[in-house]
Amino acid sequence: MTPILIIGMARSGTTLISHILGSLPGVHMEVEPHALWKSGNFKYFNDEEFDASPKIIENIRTKLFKRAGEKILIEKSPNNSLHPALVHAAFPEARIVFIQRDPVLCIHSNYKRSLTQDSFKLSIILKKYFVYTGSKDLDGAISNFKLYNQLSTGDWPDFMRYTLHMFSLRKKNLLPFGPKLKDFETIVKEKGLLAYHCEVFKKSEEYKAAYQTAYQNQIAFFSLENIMNDMDEIKRLVNFTQIPVQDSWFTSIRGTFDAERVKQSQEKSDIEQQIIKLL
Repeated sequence: MTPILIIGMARSGTTLISHILGSLPGVHMEVEPHALWKSGNFKYFNDEEFDASPKIIENIRTKLFKRAGEKILIEKSPNNSLHPALVHAAFPEARIVFIQRDPVLCIHSNYKRSLTQDSFKLSIILKKYFVYTGSKDLDGAISNFKLYNQLSTGDWPDFMRYTLHMFSLRKKNLLPFGPKLKDFETIVKEKGLLAYHCEVFKKSEEYKAAYQTAYQNQIAFFSLENIMNDMDEIKRLVNFTQIPVQDSWFTSIRGTFDAERVKQSQEKSDIEQQIIKLL
């Protein structure tokens, strides 16, 4: 069965897409197994550099397909927005659902999460790797892939060094939320958090083009704003997965959207002009 991978920047709508597709019949939804995608590569503190040895690729494929069992694997990891070559090496046969959001709103949302130091926040780590992953009110976006199952035995020494380094940067206010660019520490220190998130967006646009080149007719692009407001876009999304559903399913899934959250996600940013200038 062809796996489906959800790709998009952090705060671009990947969780909503996970909720929608995770509610389809006969699927296994895997949410943010970042440690597995990082397996064999914890020596790198960023998400742009990696080794893609056959052993690393086989480890990622085997563990994710084992989790899915006889169901269709659907997976989302915002960090994958920065390494299309690794994703393609692991799942060249996949269908790619690429979700995008208004750039200003997406950047602002990441920036706010950085201001509250949500990267490597203990409560979030516990939810991701020990209690649950995802949001309780979005049932299709919940996973229980524990950290010790994602890591291989040989990962632990580099993982511990990686973790200590990240906590050290967090203490120094040099750890941005979301995927990490190469030299992210320097960018944050010299240009600030807002400029950093603008750089992530610009870099993700480059990698989006790489995804399109690698996957060609196996990739489809969607707008968060359209998904939230247009039933036809939800239908196009589901049709792309080639998973059959009854018409009543569409009404049912649309009814699970939180109207207040939909409204908030589209509200104008109060620093819009700053972001536009940085872009």
